[in-house]
Amino acid sequence: MGSIEGAQPAHGGTRSPVGGEAQPAHMMAPRHAAASHAARPAIAHRPGRGSGAESHALVAIAAVLAFALVVTLGIMVAISFFDHSYADDWHYGVDAHLALEAGRGVFGAVAAAAQEVVDTYFSWQGTYSAIFLMALQPGVFAEELYGLGAVFIIVALVLATAYASSVVVRDLLGAPPAAWVALTCLVLLLQTQLLPSPVEGFWWYNSAIYYTFYHALMLVTAALSVRIVRGRTRRGPIGRAGLVGRAMGLTLLAAILAGGNFVTGLVAGTALFAATVACIARGNRRGFALVPALVVFAAGFALSMAAPGNVERQVSQFPGDNLGVFMTLLRSAFAGIEYIVLWTNGLFVLALALAVPVMVWAARRSACSFALPGVPAVASVLLFMASFAPTFYSMGTVGPGRVQNIRYDLFVVLAFLCIGWFCGWCVRRLERSGRTAAVPWKSLGRVWPAYTALMFAVLALMVGALAIDERHRDDLVSISAASSLISGEAQEYDDQVWARITTLTESPSADIQVPFYTVGPKVLFMGDIRDNMDNYINFRLAQWYGRDSVIGYTPSSSDE
Repeated sequence: MGSIEGAQPAHGGTRSPVGGEAQPAHMMAPRHAAASHAARPAIAHRPGRGSGAESHALVAIAAVLAFALVVTLGIMVAISFFDHSYADDWHYGVDAHLALEAGRGVFGAVAAAAQEVVDTYFSWQGTYSAIFLMALQPGVFAEELYGLGAVFIIVALVLATAYASSVVVRDLLGAPPAAWVALTCLVLLLQTQLLPSPVEGFWWYNSAIYYTFYHALMLVTAALSVRIVRGRTRRGPIGRAGLVGRAMGLTLLAAILAGGNFVTGLVAGTALFAATVACIARGNRRGFALVPALVVFAAGFALSMAAPGNVERQVSQFPGDNLGVFMTLLRSAFAGIEYIVLWTNGLFVLALALAVPVMVWAARRSACSFALPGVPAVASVLLFMASFAPTFYSMGTVGPGRVQNIRYDLFVVLAFLCIGWFCGWCVRRLERSGRTAAVPWKSLGRVWPAYTALMFAVLALMVGALAIDERHRDDLVSISAASSLISGEAQEYDDQVWARITTLTESPSADIQVPFYTVGPKVLFMGDIRDNMDNYINFRLAQWYGRDSVIGYTPSSSDE
């Protein structure tokens, strides 16, 4: 948030680790306004570490939000141990699984996964790095391990969001750990609890690794790029070796991202290109360190899009559905506005109500200029609109829930960045107008704990109301998961899956009939097999267990 150059201390001076203690007047260079180049007003009136009520309120907010996040993530991890593979998990992983079954070991499984990448490139799609990860889903090694895939995705999203947030909140703003924790927890609570399709976001590995994991990689790529162009972390300047190492890491990330889903690829590629051009145009020579990553990304993305399999898939799955360039741009623009409205719901607004005081608190102690808040706002809206282009161009729609998941994640991140930038801009306007002293900061600081307590009370009522109402219990991911765990639904689902696996592994017949599942927790259940073999789901399941056929049937009451 704010000008990258503006975030660096003047004349090599330093700010306190918490970003609050002002430097002595003789150590500070005047900050210039974007238009007038007038010296920045004195900041001696700003409290260093925040007086009493403000500091304690910030720590309390961070503690409560961290506790809420730990509880919700704990529930998500707990239900992951009842998770099971399905459909595309078998389709992409069957060769690697059979390689292990044949005694070829891990190297044989990896070789089979690599061959799957080649075969899929020519028959279905060109997303090379994602296909490789799909082919090595945890169930390939043992069905008992499948749930670890969901845990891995959850951990990846948490760590990537925390890292990206630390670069913005701690590196750029110089804010203390409590502000970083509070804002990170709010973003993660929104991303994990209000996901449009939870099962596709975390628990169906094939989808989660293709979308949520690549969104996490994009966050890491963005944060690493910021550190490269700034040439420093919050601990100090980055040396030449550190810069080279980070540039190499960024290039590797770019190669992986380019082989992922097209939505994340388009957003990441556009942002990386814009950042590279902007840095070089402004005379920041460190912008050239982004060029290798940009070149590798462009080559990898072009390789992915040029796959013959993409054409085969379009013809077989979406014949005549593509909209063309003009209609794609138009529909993407309208869809972007539509989902900004739809996703700005009560819980999201409440999260912002909790975040804004933290953002203002951090902005008052930051050296960022926060100039031109309209620029990041417009750029964010355009980037969000662009995320709809791949599916409109190929399918004529916004796409399935798994695609909407990463758009929602992107929406949350961009919204917090824009609101934070706007808060900082408002603070700087107050400073330039000379009216900062008239703002009763101490009184507001004393009111902050009561305001926060009220927001938490409202949040508790909203969550409680959704949890009590069976019609909306599944609207929040952890509430839905907890309900399935408490009611025994998750255990019953797990029992039925293992009963089917026992039949598939122990029956002497080559042609197997198994009952359909009668329960399916919302966050775990992606679907079931069919009552015939004329589909890839049944075919791959039969191949997985070495059977000629596997057919599902509706169980009678006596079977249950």
